[in-house]
Amino acid sequence: MTYSNDQKALIMLSTVDGYNARKKRFESVDRPCELYDDYTVADNIIAKMEKAGIKVLTIIDEDYPETLKEIYDPPYTLYYQGDRSLFNSKDLLAVVGTRRVSAYGKNIMQNFAPVFIKSGFKIISGLARGVDSIGHRISLEHNSPTVAVVANGLDICYPPENADMQRRIAENGLVISEYAPGAKPLQFHFPERNRIISALSQGVFIPEAGDRSGSLITADYAIEQGKDLFVVPGNIFSPQSAGCNKKIRELQAIITLTPQDVITALGKVAKKNDAEVIQLDFASQAVMDILKDGALHFDEILQRSSMNIAELSGILSQLEILGVIRKLQGNNFEIIPLI
Repeated sequence: MTYSNDQKALIMLSTVDGYNARKKRFESVDRPCELYDDYTVADNIIAKMEKAGIKVLTIIDEDYPETLKEIYDPPYTLYYQGDRSLFNSKDLLAVVGTRRVSAYGKNIMQNFAPVFIKSGFKIISGLARGVDSIGHRISLEHNSPTVAVVANGLDICYPPENADMQRRIAENGLVISEYAPGAKPLQFHFPERNRIISALSQGVFIPEAGDRSGSLITADYAIEQGKDLFVVPGNIFSPQSAGCNKKIRELQAIITLTPQDVITALGKVAKKNDAEVIQLDFASQAVMDILKDGALHFDEILQRSSMNIAELSGILSQLEILGVIRKLQGNNFEIIPLI
């Protein structure tokens, strides 16, 4: 591929440390090519890119994502491997959270992420340990394209144990970085990359996050960018849930108790394949039979089912997680129609 001097200048600009420094240089000229007289550095980077199968999209390219152009601090370069069309996908849901995920957080992810995917969302995250990795792994298991935004050059993998995952995402989804090949995962890169995750997404979902979790930076970017923020409340004594509980207390997030809370808020419906059959136990099928004629209040279902409150609550929650029913206002429930 042939690159213009403007594109080469932006590639060289991506080697400058710190977004503010890059922004100052970018805004000091009318055209990027005015920044440099010699493009040897860019030529060397391009050679590395071609050898590693890395491509680049710059802010002056026609198909640069509009959602990134609209933010205060857009990246000037997007190095990538994988499906370029995912840059402009309208179905990306950011799923981020603590690296030290608890059994509670894992349980949320295992129950929520498959429902998100089934409804048509594609998960975008940061390839970090914990929640990020779980989201990417579940996407790969369900053959759903996933997007990873990393804090280093794409010829490096961090954390190193995710090297195979990064390779699989590049084959089936998209891996992105604003940093040139060879860039190490410096500490300040992580908060910088979080603005890209939130900007490309339709909303941000946090199942579990500590008070100092980097995912809260993504949450703040989401709020700044006008995106919906969804958080799951947790045990008030659990450090891993302190960040989520804080966002709820500050009235900055939508309290999320079921996957349908996110799906409905973002205007989607859980999709079901006509060829797919969900096997239900006797009690769950009984509840489905009660709801087949239309929405009913919890108390009405309780009366018709002859179950106790705890048993019915558990069955309704499980059916919501499976994406076959949804909760309406006023504690009413209905079957989600096939589409």
